[in-house]
Formats: sequence, C-alpha cells, structure tokens
Amino acid sequence: MKATVVLLPGLGADRRLFGPQEAVVDDLVVPAWPEPKPRESLPEFAARLADSVPRSECLYLGGSSFGGMVALELAALLRPKGVLLIGSCTHPSSIAPLARSVRRLASALPVSCFRPRRWMLPFVLPKSGCLTPGQRELVWSMALATPASFLKWGVEAILSWRPTPVAVPVHHVHGSHDRLIPLRLVRPDRVVFGGGHLLTLTHSQEVNLFLAQALSSAAHV
Repeated sequence: MKATVVLLPGLGADRRLFGPQEAVVDDLVVPAWPEPKPRESLPEFAARLADSVPRSECLYLGGSSFGGMVALELAALLRPKGVLLIGSCTHPSSIAPLARSVRRLASALPVSCFRPRRWMLPFVLPKSGCLTPGQRELVWSMALATPASFLKWGVEAILSWRPTPVAVPVHHVHGSHDRLIPLRLVRPDRVVFGGGHLLTLTHSQEVNLFLAQALSSAAHV
C-alpha cells in the first residue's frame, strides 16, 4: 500500500526545507500553517491543523524540529502508521538548556523583536550545521517569509509544551552536532554524524535513506 507522508517544517521554515525529500517521496504533503491564536498551545494548534491533513489508510506524519513536535500532537489525534522525527524531540526537556531558559524573556519581548534581521545570521546559522552559500540564502529567505508573530508564538508554544502521549511507532533521525536539540538529550534510531539542526538540507541523502527505510514496511502492506 502506498504511503501518504505529511512533513511539517521547523519554526521559521516552509515547504522548501523539504525540497530534497520531494524528489524521493512520491506522495509528500506539506500543509500550510494556520495562523495561531493568542496563547494557543501546541495540542490546540495541532487540532486545528488536523483538518488540513489528508486522510489515508497508510498515513505517516513527521517533521523537522518544531514540525516534529506538532506531528506528535497530530499523531495523538489521527493515529497514523508512524511518526517521522527529523532533528526533533518528544519532550521540551530535550531542548538545549540555554534555549529553554529564555521562556520568560520570549513572553515579555514585543513581536517586533522576533523579526529576522540579517545581522543575526552569523550567530544563528552556525547552530544549523554546515550550510552552503545557497542553503544559507534559502534559510534566510524562509525566515523572512515567516511572520514575526508566528515566530514569537512558536517559541512560547515550544517552551511551554506538555506532550500528549502517542501510541504509534516513532522513528527518529538526529544530527550528532545538533546544538539546539543536543544528541545527549534524545534517543534517536539513527544518528547522522557531523549533522547539525537542518538535516534535510545539509544531509539530505541520509534523511532520504531514513525515510525510505521507515516507509519500507508500508510498501508491502
């Protein structure tokens, strides 16, 4: 049976994050994010997003970073065949302690402080892995296309996330040098050595192999 794969991008990214995966996943769906409501939690946000997810007898939900967290909440509602985490985690305690410590600051800052500024790139991009010049421009373009209000909401929602238990298989690939969700704080099935936080771009072959292996059982159902 052919699998329907829904992948959700990380915070500050869009479907272009999965460009290398679109070439190998036949039925890849990347829904657009709905506009979050004030103080909306990840489970509440996922419940509204569920209407945009195609129904399939062989559905797989997944995502990168923030997108993987939302996929887990969707999985609690839709009961897919499995969840595919790419540089993500199952609990906010896996986020780097320094990033977790800014929760109160993020809530207090005005929306304007979350607007991407180019001078931030030398501080932010090294945390994402070894990017080519073209990939750096892609990351910048995706960040510019993300409303600052969405970024502010997303940071607050991630840091206050209380995960809903999921009763489906979870497949997880992670970079050994991920600085936002450190490897020591997660237990992935597959480790990409040398990989940072944006594995779909920097290590697309490894991610594509991970997806192919995770979906292989569906092809024989």
